[in-house]
Amino acid sequence: MPETFLWYDLETFGRSPRTSRISQFAAIRTDTELNPIGDPVSLFCRPADDFLPEPEAALITGITPQHALSAGLREAEFMAVLHEQFSQPSTCALGYNSIRFDDEFIRFGLYRNFFDAYEREYAGGNSRWDLLDVMRMLYAMRPEGLQWPLREDGLPSFKLEDLAKANACFEGEAHEALSDVRSLINLARRARTAQPRLWDYALKLRDKEFVAGIVAPHKHQVVLHVSGQFSAERACSALMLPLMPHPLIKNRVIAVELAPEALKLLDYTPEQIAGNIFTKRSLLPEGESRIGIKEIQHNHCPVVVTLNSVSEAELVRWGIDAVRLGIDITAADAIRGELLANSEIITDKLAKVFSRPRSGEPADPDAALYDGFIERTDKLKFGKARSSKGRDPLVFIDPRLSELYFRYKARNWPETLTGSELNQWRDFRNSRLTPEALADYKQQCHALAEAHPDKAAVMQALLDWSVQISSQD
Repeated sequence: MPETFLWYDLETFGRSPRTSRISQFAAIRTDTELNPIGDPVSLFCRPADDFLPEPEAALITGITPQHALSAGLREAEFMAVLHEQFSQPSTCALGYNSIRFDDEFIRFGLYRNFFDAYEREYAGGNSRWDLLDVMRMLYAMRPEGLQWPLREDGLPSFKLEDLAKANACFEGEAHEALSDVRSLINLARRARTAQPRLWDYALKLRDKEFVAGIVAPHKHQVVLHVSGQFSAERACSALMLPLMPHPLIKNRVIAVELAPEALKLLDYTPEQIAGNIFTKRSLLPEGESRIGIKEIQHNHCPVVVTLNSVSEAELVRWGIDAVRLGIDITAADAIRGELLANSEIITDKLAKVFSRPRSGEPADPDAALYDGFIERTDKLKFGKARSSKGRDPLVFIDPRLSELYFRYKARNWPETLTGSELNQWRDFRNSRLTPEALADYKQQCHALAEAHPDKAAVMQALLDWSVQISSQD
């Protein structure tokens, strides 16, 4: 089956996929030449009555819970449509910052509604991609052919709206999902035309095996890595040396930036390394700089380019301007040599740092997707859970799923709850919609309405929603 691109965007009721929800989904399918196939899809998702949208999110999107409730589908139906769109064979699903943000909301939404959270990303020849880091790569390596808008601080802006407007690609209005998708496709056409070879290279980065070959630590090769974790002042790029596979997490490599701070790995103890890299930058001791340790994930389409040597000739081969990217070739090559000469000591320390188990209590079932893989025996019951709309008395081995199954029924078909289930649901809602939480919510809405009088109606809608769902019997 010919490959297609499913360009999509989400609007959400908040920032965290663990605690918030999707408000709108829009998508347009194209062929690999970026010609549309079929009709666009645009859907709203109804919020359940145990949920308060984040005021700041509503301030940005303008989507109120009342509008989503009247125009949208139940979350169970909404996620079924998304699952069908993403699961068509040979689909490459992509957006703008989609792998780090939108895909996470989709994974948690599928999980809450008894779909496999991951299968649609790889089954049937499927893949996923993200245009944000592709645009950063073009800016870093081949900026010609596109306009690069600047922020107030004089550095490039990689916001979709700014790039689309600067390149005459913008359609509709910002933070409206279907408009954003159309703008994204227009921008992709411009990028593909401007730099076709880099576009084709970036497409290869969807293959985690291809990426694994680039960042394989045993090759001792330097890579140019483009990522939003690096400053736009140096084109979001850095020279990295892959050091070792992650000791606990498959498909991850631990790499270090070839900057002077990397030499701290020689002198610091594992405890000091952990304190340096896991402490917020603002809380580091005065004068302490961060070691540039980064986990490169094979399945996140990271922008990585193999450099056979740290030399001007090798950078020129790739068309990389070392001065523009702030690369000190001589220093980077010397640091690489010291790290490789002491690689056994360094990897032993890092193994201790990254082998430490996660601490903390188990997450609430809604947020517990990553608390362990779901057993096949439980997965076989997912279809029954969906088809019965939560009414069949299913027994799950995984305690997360037992609680989720009740919430699935209560959120999507509250009219089917029995008397005892109604009481159970009321108690659960009350545990979330506490007087303290509601008072804090009211304060947030009033503060934002005062700061943004043009959005006062949106904030009032949120206040009305909070009263409506908290006053139900």
